[in-house]
Amino acid sequence: MSKNALGRGLKSLISEEGLAAAEKPEESEKVREGAIGSLPIDKIRVNPFQPRKDFDEAALEELRNSIIENGVIQPVTVCRDGDHYQLISGERRLRAVTSAGFKFIPAYVIEAHEDASKLELALIENIQREDLNAIEVALALRSLVTKCNLTQDEVAQKVGKNRSTVSNFLRLLKLPRQIQDSIRSREISSGHARALINLPNEHLQLKVWRQIMSRQLSVRQTEALVSNMFKDSPKEAPKQPTVRASQLGEIEGILRDRLATKVKVVEKKNGQGEIQIKYFSNDDLERILEMMSNE
Repeated sequence: MSKNALGRGLKSLISEEGLAAAEKPEESEKVREGAIGSLPIDKIRVNPFQPRKDFDEAALEELRNSIIENGVIQPVTVCRDGDHYQLISGERRLRAVTSAGFKFIPAYVIEAHEDASKLELALIENIQREDLNAIEVALALRSLVTKCNLTQDEVAQKVGKNRSTVSNFLRLLKLPRQIQDSIRSREISSGHARALINLPNEHLQLKVWRQIMSRQLSVRQTEALVSNMFKDSPKEAPKQPTVRASQLGEIEGILRDRLATKVKVVEKKNGQGEIQIKYFSNDDLERILEMMSNE
């Protein structure tokens, strides 16, 4: 196995000067912050803040074979940690390179000295670059809020997502454990999960989830099923419904489908009235307000 195979994929991505460091393992200890170099694998410590918890063995084997054939196309990201380096992003690549039997790996060295900075960098790098499942993303976002003391607005800005997107990911962590595991294993998608989170309690969430699994429902079918569960039970229609009452009913139906909750339009005298929107929790209220603000 040739030493040059490891850096072969880098040649089209970095300058000759940067590549020179990546192809000289004997100079690895001299790699400065902000540069790319070839580092000994045994000098790199696995990132304790890694948000990815599930590593697919078949996918790792494919990556290993690709690295043997083409080299490492994208360097891992590390920061100095005493006499070693701490991995910021690229654990899949590190595992695959180790499995392939290489002793060195191309790495981009960045500056991060405080644990809080390392945590923040690790989470942001992985959220932006790695193919995490929705629950792993949600856990990483929650760590940015709870461990890095960031607001949801600050998190959204750092990871390049809308605040509503961040909020929707965080809400997934309130789903029952069975459903979260189903998302992690990709049995259901994040689209299914977003529909389930709108249901008011775990009993209904699990009930619909079982139907998704048994009937192989699409996201659109799941959304329709959830929407129908919010509708009021059929009532006896008046013998001679007025045109006005029919119009109000249509308006209620539109709002109910749009907001995925119970809505009632009450008409009063002199053309006045009110719209009653029901919510089932503080999170549900926040979801409705976000949907209304995005219209």
